Amino acid sequence: MVWQTAKAVKIPVIGLGGIANWKDAIEFILAGATAVQIGTYNFIDPAVSTKIVDGIEDYLNRQGFKSVQEIIGNMQ
Repeated sequence: MVWQTAKAVKIPVIGLGGIANWKDAIEFILAGATAVQIGTYNFIDPAVSTKIVDGIEDYLNRQGFKSVQEIIGNMQ
């Protein structure tokens, strides 16, 4: 739904639902989300937000990107 919504509107899209790790967040960003919301998983692991940010930064570095903006909507 993020992919379809991001293609249909000209406003930022926030991805939410089922984000438990950095891979989930990257999938939402690649689909077109400009931000992600981490909800229920905060009750399971209060440090999840920090872990996700660290994972996203590591992913960007490994892939040679300088910022998240470079991958928004770049689902292939």
